[in-house]
Amino acid sequence: MSDDFSNKYPNKPVPAAQQDMAIDSPKRRHALKTLVQGAATVLTGVALTEQITTSAQAQAMGMMGGMMGGMPGQNQSASISSGLFTHPMPIPPQLKGEADSSGVRTYALNVMAGQHSELVPGLKTATWGYNGAILGPTIRVPQGKPVRFDISNGLDQSTTVHWHGAHVPGHADGGPHNLIAAGKQTSISFSLNQPAATLWYHPHPDSRTGPQVYAGLAGFLLVDDGLDARLGMPHTYGVDDFPVVIQDRRITEKGQLDYMNSMMDIMGMKGDRFLVNGIEQPFVGVPGQWIRLRLLNGSNARIYNLCFADERPFHVVASDAGLLEQPVERTELVLAPAERAEIMVDLSDMQGKKLVLQSDSAKVIPGLNRMPMAMDGYDKGRFDLLEFRVGAPTAKTGHLPERMASIPTLKADAPIRKFTLQDMNMGKMRRMMMGGGLQSDNKSTGPGGMSMGIGGRHLFSINDQYMNPKVINERVKLGSTEIWHVANDGMMAHPFHIHGISFQVLSRDGAQPPAYERGWKDVVLVHSGQTVQLIARFDQPAGDDHPFMYHCHILEHEDNGMMGQFTVS
Repeated sequence: MSDDFSNKYPNKPVPAAQQDMAIDSPKRRHALKTLVQGAATVLTGVALTEQITTSAQAQAMGMMGGMMGGMPGQNQSASISSGLFTHPMPIPPQLKGEADSSGVRTYALNVMAGQHSELVPGLKTATWGYNGAILGPTIRVPQGKPVRFDISNGLDQSTTVHWHGAHVPGHADGGPHNLIAAGKQTSISFSLNQPAATLWYHPHPDSRTGPQVYAGLAGFLLVDDGLDARLGMPHTYGVDDFPVVIQDRRITEKGQLDYMNSMMDIMGMKGDRFLVNGIEQPFVGVPGQWIRLRLLNGSNARIYNLCFADERPFHVVASDAGLLEQPVERTELVLAPAERAEIMVDLSDMQGKKLVLQSDSAKVIPGLNRMPMAMDGYDKGRFDLLEFRVGAPTAKTGHLPERMASIPTLKADAPIRKFTLQDMNMGKMRRMMMGGGLQSDNKSTGPGGMSMGIGGRHLFSINDQYMNPKVINERVKLGSTEIWHVANDGMMAHPFHIHGISFQVLSRDGAQPPAYERGWKDVVLVHSGQTVQLIARFDQPAGDDHPFMYHCHILEHEDNGMMGQFTVS
């Protein structure tokens, strides 16, 4: 990539509280010896995820990683076969709603349990979905028009529906305070007065977001304003404009979703099956012309470096929350959990041929963090995701515009807020393992008896604070424009998300962000040791009873403390 992901991090003094665990201390040697001799689940290295920022401590992590080099999927590259490409990629049905006499467009959304027979070829898997067995319909919402969602919860546990990236008040946001009890219904109304964008929706209950998303609950939410059609961009859904959600899953031999059953999973749940729109490595027929892909990283924790197998260029035309001012040519694109990007690629020279979308993870992912044990073999490999089978062009073809949206320059009128992202605390993790590890009261209450893992533990933090639903961490003035200074003091890269707003990335370590990050966003990947500055205007109200969230979007981090609450009033 043209961007430099091999940043050099200055050494910092060892805090007094950490000096007794220095690399050459007896306590450190004893701790390492104890861990190495422990059970295999402990040997995943999670116990060494203390907030380590010094050179000596980083060496300790690398040393432990070397001891674990023979463990499958950890420090060895995965043996990755070429794509299956035996099943067509599903195109989620569109849910356009029905307008009543007053002009309010109403959408019905049913959260339900089901069984997916094609998640992985040959296996039947119990899953959860919206209006179906897995994932959900693509919801199209006209910009600025009143809409209402009638939501029924058919699960045997409470859930929420969070409108990720939507500018809505706190009471309609679908965060942890908007629980819908099992078997109950609710209605939510709002208008989306924001630029056209590829948003998404997913559950957001406190401490259970990870397993509920993993079970299959996610869908696209598209805001329409007609600008793409006026610009002549591809915009015919399922013909030259495709929704593409990329997820990884781990599935047992019996077809059951396998969630959080090893100690390593607490670092972020990763799988060895790669699904696109709910199907493992599918194919899709596309016309030989400009096509548009609305990409969503819907994985719980995995970061992808997306590219085409022939390394052909493509153009990024939109970031998380709207079109860019002009297209940005790339040959690869890093997409962190919850990030979206719209890209356009010219396939006019590919008629009758095939093209594969891949993740060249080995090229980028290891350089994003300083914790080898947080990566598996796929993070160090290159693997297939989706095959395009290119046919004849359509009668009407879209084109790549030279200019797109107009993005205003924001100016702050409030003091800078500072947020520090912190990895797992070693002492807390050690105590958790001694107390039973990944055991939980709701261990097997997911679809088909899927483990729900653990949540609600104080393991990852922001500003040395853990998520507490009774504590408001920040208070923002309604209508203000603020700069948020987000520093990652941990060893892992963390995708940072803010509810209720879209922001602009001002800088990364004081330098201008890459061109494809200069549009509207709501998730930003903060690399280990890096500082990012964001600016946003806060126009949606949120009170103490329904505050907004800010959090890491590695869902297992969010579920275990790495989240805070803020009001806007």
